[in-house]
Amino acid sequence: MGRLDDKVAVVFGGARGIGLATVKEFLAEGATVFASDIREPAEKLEYVNYTHTIVDATDELQVSQFVLEVLTKAGRIDVLFNNVGIHLGKSLADTTLDEFDHIFALNVRAAFLGTRAVLPHMIDRKAGSIITTSSNGGVMGRPGDPVYNATKHALVGMMKSLAVAHAHQGIRVNTVNPGAIDTDMLRSTLASPEDFEAKQHQLVASTPAARVGEAWEVAKAVVFLASDESRFISGIVLPIDGAKSAGAMPGNRYSLDFELGVR
Repeated sequence: MGRLDDKVAVVFGGARGIGLATVKEFLAEGATVFASDIREPAEKLEYVNYTHTIVDATDELQVSQFVLEVLTKAGRIDVLFNNVGIHLGKSLADTTLDEFDHIFALNVRAAFLGTRAVLPHMIDRKAGSIITTSSNGGVMGRPGDPVYNATKHALVGMMKSLAVAHAHQGIRVNTVNPGAIDTDMLRSTLASPEDFEAKQHQLVASTPAARVGEAWEVAKAVVFLASDESRFISGIVLPIDGAKSAGAMPGNRYSLDFELGVR
């Protein structure tokens, strides 16, 4: 038996990276998955219990219609995974107002709309698990991307507040907070995707585990939070970052020539 047998899961941002990895893990654990993204998925998945729909997660009408279609087809939603987001590696002084509005729309508004659309149904059923992708930038300060971090802190605050508000109604709300994970988004922050292997030392110089994470490692945590195994867990902020957000390392560890950790 799968850990998510008979559960219906909705995934916003399921076409690539952590989202696609989570879709695959959900399916492997027996869930019926309704995924969405502004793009087609990077891999074609052949499952009778899987559909992918093009949805702009920042558009109120599209999100509402998508959730209504899921409820019409499946009759319920047990799991919501909010995974829409972009990165902005700029100082605050260099960030334009348009960039500020755009990143808050993608990183915060999308999670707000998805959660707001699904929450009344979960309240009626007195059951549900909501998981949102934040970042370790949502639990610590990072000098290179303060506006991005502001969006991730906002997600943590919103989801922890919802956890407290709806725990008595059988609804659990948690965030996963990845650090550097090998995804298209991470690679896009470099000069070119081909630079990834050459620049791994720079990426992990401040990571105690001395390596970049894999998307499936985040997906496994999302599965746990979606499953009944975590039924008394709500309001947590779960860093998945090789201990980076746990604290400072010894000074001699902040070195570009430190040997990469074992995967």
